[in-house]
Amino acid sequence: MNVQRGSMAVETVILTPIFVLLLVFISYASRVVDTQHELNRAADVAARAASQARSTSMTSRGMETASSSMRKNQSHCLGFVAEVSRRSVTGIMHVEVRTTCRVNVLGLSLLGVRSPTLTGTSTEVIDVYRHP
Repeated sequence: MNVQRGSMAVETVILTPIFVLLLVFISYASRVVDTQHELNRAADVAARAASQARSTSMTSRGMETASSSMRKNQSHCLGFVAEVSRRSVTGIMHVEVRTTCRVNVLGLSLLGVRSPTLTGTSTEVIDVYRHP
């Protein structure tokens, strides 16, 4: 007599939810990593653009460039904010761009996680040979 009759169906019923949760978690992790990469990229591009701009338009140019970079990449960001600041370190002027947003976790409610807030930062030396 075969005592293992129906065991494959039971194994499938038990393992299917685990595999679904694993796939949802992989999707969540990739969304977080992708958003962090996009934030760092936006901060890098914005800091470079701001370092080459005139001192009067440095802040606005950095913020516009960061926002444009995030829009182009269609990232999973909610509430994107870019902050541009200037500072002097041992007489050398630097511009720092800090980008912040919350990750959109729409469609990943099976995990029951809240939307994490991520930050990207980049610093560039202000180009002294830029046009005045």
